Amino acid sequence: MEFTSVKEEQWPQIREIYLEAFPKRERKPYLALRHSAKKKKALVMTATEGGQLLGFTVLIPYRDMVMVDYLAVSSRIRSKGTGSYIMAQVCKHFAGQKIVLLIERLDDGADNREQRISRRSFYVKNGFTSSGLFISGASGEMEIMNYGGTVSREDYMSLQKYALGNLFFTLSNIRILDEAEP
Repeated sequence: MEFTSVKEEQWPQIREIYLEAFPKRERKPYLALRHSAKKKKALVMTATEGGQLLGFTVLIPYRDMVMVDYLAVSSRIRSKGTGSYIMAQVCKHFAGQKIVLLIERLDDGADNREQRISRRSFYVKNGFTSSGLFISGASGEMEIMNYGGTVSREDYMSLQKYALGNLFFTLSNIRILDEAEP
């Protein structure tokens, strides 16, 4: 398997995987994703084998942190180690930096309860730990996971503001939940 920067001809496949992997409420507009990559605010890295795109990740480097904005693997080959391969490459490439990502908060009443548990287990298996911080925003309630060090509330909010830009950050209504909030 190869882990490289996105190539122009891969964008149609990335779009297909992106749309199938994430519910609408968790997706930024596809054109915004392409724009961020073009402006070099986001890095898009792909996993390929034999010329076939298997998955991709969108990364936003900022200060001593890197946010995994998206990680997606083609539905045709999920559960075959591609996601773990991508995460291992990200952790290796950004060694010495805090790697941060969001997952849906565990909720026994959620329609996708098992998927949330599975997703969290995947990241724990790949060396991520909970920051103990939870946010509320347009995508619902999310847990902040980290690798290589724990991100503070202030650093996380600064990272989100950078990632989204001032206007979208304000519109996102992202806030860190108090520990007492469910």
